[in-house]
Amino acid sequence: MRKELALILEKLPHKDGDRLPSVREIMKVYGLSSSTVQAALRTLERESKICRIQGKGCFWTSQGITTIYAGNSVPAIRESAMEKVERLFREDWERGVFKTDDNLPLMKELSIRYNISQAVIRKFLNLEESRGILERVGRHYRCTRKDERKTGVSLSEIIFVTRCNSWGGFTAESEREMDFLRMVYKKAGAEHYKLILLGLNEKTGTLIDRSGKPRKLTDFRNAVGAVLSTLLVMEPKKLLQLFAEVTYPVAVWWEHPVQSLPERYIRKDNWTFFNSTFGPGPGKEMGKYLLSRGVHDIAFFSPYHNSSWSIERLIGLREMGLSVMDCTDNEFASPWDYKQIARSKVEKHSVEAYARELLKRKMVSILENRDYGQIPIVCVNDDVASALLELQEEGRIGPLGQLYAFDNSAESYLLRLPSYDFNTQALVDRMFYSLVNSDAFHMQHRIQQVLGQVVEK
Repeated sequence: MRKELALILEKLPHKDGDRLPSVREIMKVYGLSSSTVQAALRTLERESKICRIQGKGCFWTSQGITTIYAGNSVPAIRESAMEKVERLFREDWERGVFKTDDNLPLMKELSIRYNISQAVIRKFLNLEESRGILERVGRHYRCTRKDERKTGVSLSEIIFVTRCNSWGGFTAESEREMDFLRMVYKKAGAEHYKLILLGLNEKTGTLIDRSGKPRKLTDFRNAVGAVLSTLLVMEPKKLLQLFAEVTYPVAVWWEHPVQSLPERYIRKDNWTFFNSTFGPGPGKEMGKYLLSRGVHDIAFFSPYHNSSWSIERLIGLREMGLSVMDCTDNEFASPWDYKQIARSKVEKHSVEAYARELLKRKMVSILENRDYGQIPIVCVNDDVASALLELQEEGRIGPLGQLYAFDNSAESYLLRLPSYDFNTQALVDRMFYSLVNSDAFHMQHRIQQVLGQVVEK
């Protein structure tokens, strides 16, 4: 289907610089899913027949994507005022600028923000109101809220599932994972939901509660929705399968490559998937930030290049037109790999230190035969940036240029490190919002992108 759609699109009358129809338009015309359309567009992009321009869409080109981004031959884009408002509003939504619980800025403020007349802003807001996406409260508009939660003796239940060990125990492996849990607990309390905490035992494919007792979904008759985390779940399809027949809304934090998402669940009206870390998006946002500060030449440093997230961040940086020196190693995919080696070599209390030393040895070997000089270095995450600085202090590597990274961890503040924030708060807000407002703004898309931004220290 992907190949057939790519051929169909290629046969449509077009010339260089013409914009392709939007994904939504192609889905509607040909009756295909979003993932199939996206796959067809990626096929055309790999063949250098189209190029993507962040926030603007896909355009036909016979010159190839490298020429488009490296030269001055970006297609001239004719964008109506209404298209501009829709695009900018969508970007603000994906970045979490607008809170689902708050009113939108006034028309005058939106007019200034987007540099568009109030008449056009009013037309856009009225259109979204007529679609049921926004609602008006006095002078303000806000995201439609269909179900106001109320306190009471009997609270609606939300089933919250994460990974766990064989006896139901759970230990967060990263700061972002702990932030996600804390924010889910806080949001559930604020929305007056009773949170049912369950873990997925991947060995048995069953759900167990925090006391280690096996549970079934039929045990929770008051459940009105589910929030699923696939972070560090090695076989996420097993988790999805457990909820395949439920009729209530399901919100999934999909911490795996988007292209691996099973299409049968994308087609379900009660399922919404949220992606914040995979794909070239984070790399593009970092690239946009660097270009705005006059940085054009960088090194990308990653000892985890056997992972799609590392590869896609590198792709995103290059797609923004940066000249990138590849300082990567593809033996391992994550810090977890180093810890697994350490667990087989040393006592439990020494695992962290041993894994850190293994990581640093790998990083030294990556830099041995590369002349990285003083150019800025974009690290695959904050932990890698921290290890680079330690190596420099220990005299094991030479002087470093300005460092940038991804994760916006607490350590990035100690190091005064500009770092990309994946906006976990917006992720959690959107997930809970989707449980009640599945047809609200952009919830028609079953795969939701949550963008972040680089935070300067």
